[in-house]
Amino acid sequence: MRKNLTRAMLAALALFIAVPAYADGPGDGGPNEAAPPVRAAPTTPPPAAPSTQPTAAPEGRSGVIPLGNDGLSLNVPASYRFYSAAEARAYLQRANQQAPSGEIYGLLARNGQDIRAPDTWATVVSYDAIGYVQPETASGLSDANFETSVRDARQTQSRRFEGFATAPSFNAEAPYVVWAERVAAPGGAGGKDLRYEQKIMGRNGVAGMTSIGSADQQPAIAAAATELRAMLSFPQGKRHADFQAASDTVSNYSVPGLVTGVPTAQAQTLVERDTKTGAGQTAFGGLSGYFPWIALGVIVLAGAGYLLMRRRDDDEEEYDEA
Repeated sequence: MRKNLTRAMLAALALFIAVPAYADGPGDGGPNEAAPPVRAAPTTPPPAAPSTQPTAAPEGRSGVIPLGNDGLSLNVPASYRFYSAAEARAYLQRANQQAPSGEIYGLLARNGQDIRAPDTWATVVSYDAIGYVQPETASGLSDANFETSVRDARQTQSRRFEGFATAPSFNAEAPYVVWAERVAAPGGAGGKDLRYEQKIMGRNGVAGMTSIGSADQQPAIAAAATELRAMLSFPQGKRHADFQAASDTVSNYSVPGLVTGVPTAQAQTLVERDTKTGAGQTAFGGLSGYFPWIALGVIVLAGAGYLLMRRRDDDEEEYDEA
């Protein structure tokens, strides 16, 4: 009995010892510590999307603004703003329009208008140093086939021409030529289907004011044309009336050529106008300024020759009498 009790106690003791030994399975169970909790890896937030807000409209200037090296200037009133040449080129590109010939100086628009908005009309200011354009050549604007000539020229220039919205007209007092072209079907070319041109003539070249807009904006553009033109001025000595025939260059462009953009094939002769009779006479280039002196020299030589012959005749008569 005691022996059986002893065996039972030993068996119970052995079982008590064996249970913890196999609790963690075979091998080294390591330290009796709880495993650290499993945490999700931190996620990196996606990059912020680029801002879709448009950039702020550029700020223009007003007041007296010199343009280039030829003394040309703009006197921009407070009701308008003048923008850089880069903004002018960008505006032409958005409107799908070719730049005017010569050097681009900038862009004029009404104060408060966003020049980057699709419905804003604006005016590109430029200058082309092509020499003195003779106002007497303006009669070619009235040729019956002049519009056909413009159409042919635009095809060569890869410019669309739907016809004149305003026929070319010439003002001899200023002088300047103005016209308007339909450059696309209504509503085409991003809404810019009208090109309103003003070419103001100076002593050594022509200043351009090219207004780009839509057909329904033509009344507003035409109404503003005089105000725009008045902003531009040539300095004393550079005006069209300051032309010096003896030294200045006569342009290969006629007044109709300012519209077509095509010069004449040969150098033009200078047409001089008699201020008393209004009649014109033709001379070549800068030599016309020397014609009065040449004429005077001929008269002096003729007079000297006459006096010499008269004296010789008198001497012969005295010799015969002797």
